[in-house]
Amino acid sequence: MIITDKTERLQELGLSAGLFDYYREPHRFYHTLEHLDDIYQQLQNNNLGDNDALLLATVFHDIIYDPRSATNEEDSAKYFNEVFHGDQVLKDTVTEIIIDTKTHQPKSELSRIFSEADLNILRQPFSKLMVYERQIFKEFQFVDYSIYRQKRVEVLEELRLQVNNPALDTLIDYVKAFRPSVAVYPGSFNPFHKGHYNILQKAERIFDKVIIARGVNPGKDAVTRDLPEALKYRQMASYEGLLTDFIDTLDYDVTVIRGLRNGSDLQYELNQYRYLQELSDNKISVTAIFCDMEFEHISSTGIRQLEKYGKAGEYLL
Repeated sequence: MIITDKTERLQELGLSAGLFDYYREPHRFYHTLEHLDDIYQQLQNNNLGDNDALLLATVFHDIIYDPRSATNEEDSAKYFNEVFHGDQVLKDTVTEIIIDTKTHQPKSELSRIFSEADLNILRQPFSKLMVYERQIFKEFQFVDYSIYRQKRVEVLEELRLQVNNPALDTLIDYVKAFRPSVAVYPGSFNPFHKGHYNILQKAERIFDKVIIARGVNPGKDAVTRDLPEALKYRQMASYEGLLTDFIDTLDYDVTVIRGLRNGSDLQYELNQYRYLQELSDNKISVTAIFCDMEFEHISSTGIRQLEKYGKAGEYLL
């Protein structure tokens, strides 16, 4: 990574190389170290790689990034002010640059330079814009796609006013027309354990998006456990009644994911599949996924029993 080569300079400024760990968070797909590298490469191309204000702005402008938050820039600036104890003028300059990235309406020349570098991705050919769009789509998995599509088009149309690139028009048309492959992973998930997560990860390698749908099953114990924090960047839904009724509320086609541990599960799910066929007039597709061998024995019922003896922790996320 180009940017990590500046670790020594950051240490001279009183900062730790551990700052880069923020950009390795699992919910990041675009706002990563590769994005910082691109910005820093733009600065180097303009002989500005040694400018401390621009270096610090590069490292800190996305250091706090939660796609669910509307205050990432403010939170990043606040964090920078908490950990940087250097020159006050430099601190004020960097803070202004970070805040300006919220609207990309620069208030100074340095901020303009940084904003240009930050928006460099929007000047790329359509092939690279497609990769960028895929990364942003992954960061916003927690949003229903019908909402994502509308909001994403609005954002791109605003950015198009700032960057003159005909490929952006093509990208906007693509987002309007794109229909991702979406799966629904239903279950009572009481609790959601490592076996469930194994199935989810496999499903996410097959489908563009997986919705975790928590249903109330009258044949099982009442749901008493929250879904784990590790799932907070995925779309989650809850429903009562029939799965087919829940699927009918979605305005796009989906495939149902069923997780299997063994042959007994396969026989049970085959019977359930027949019901799904009849209740949906064969409109619902099902994909069955076997868990890895190490998770074959795990069940929510077994975990609830182990919890009574304080032995369930190793099976939970």
